[in-house]
Amino acid sequence: MTVRDELSRGVDRIGDREVRSASALVRTGRVYDLGLELNASVPQGVAGVFTPFSFAWCHLPDENVSADVYDFAAESISGTPHIGTHIDGLMHATSGQRTFGGRHVRDVASDQGFVVDGIETVPPIVTRAVICNVAGQLGFDRLPDGYEITIADLDNVLASSSMNIVLGDAVLVRTGKVTQYGVDNAAYEAAQPGVGRDAAIWLYEQGMAVLGTDTTGTEPLPLSDQTRTTHQAMLVDRGVHLVENLNLEELAADGVVEGMFICLALRITGATGSWVRPVVIV
Repeated sequence: MTVRDELSRGVDRIGDREVRSASALVRTGRVYDLGLELNASVPQGVAGVFTPFSFAWCHLPDENVSADVYDFAAESISGTPHIGTHIDGLMHATSGQRTFGGRHVRDVASDQGFVVDGIETVPPIVTRAVICNVAGQLGFDRLPDGYEITIADLDNVLASSSMNIVLGDAVLVRTGKVTQYGVDNAAYEAAQPGVGRDAAIWLYEQGMAVLGTDTTGTEPLPLSDQTRTTHQAMLVDRGVHLVENLNLEELAADGVVEGMFICLALRITGATGSWVRPVVIV
């Protein structure tokens, strides 16, 4: 890969027309909250590498003041922004020390984060969501760990719901894996089904702008080949953001196949990801 003067990201496929089209899908006003609560029990990511979530009080109101005196409470929160429901920035993944655009990682990393394509550059994402309930289509409550979702799987689920992907869509893929969260968190993080590299590229070629899943890491884990990953294909090669640890169960239960998708990343300068609280509105 060589450095390009003009870099096109997946989110650049979302313009005013795509936002207007998405807003036309709102008919009932029902809001589906896709984010997990953020606390010490959320999926913590790579053990020994990611900083786990922690919460501590900075200040609590003084018990010794009279009832009419103003005081306040405030907390300190820490943790890697790739735990819980989050969006991957383009600088999260590398391929042979190269980042999105072909830049060498050491050339664009500073002590205060990346100097290009930090998460603060991700615009508010407001677009059409297409929900692909692959688990349901294949007759599973939860796809088996290691299962690789194929082009045929996605094509079949789209055909069964009379949906197609158009330019600027967010594609949300349900594997059912999130149903294990809160029941057996260790198993939830140990392995997973996911969207295969070829299937993700196919979605991109149909027009996809953003890819979301109900898993910790988008693709099947453990990785079978670290030189051919969905993360590389999306983040490094095509500039497509990944949204992970979504809860798509209510959407699936209600048979929702499309809606207005809203996902807002925090503008943390130079960061590789951000906690998010995505919603689909129908």
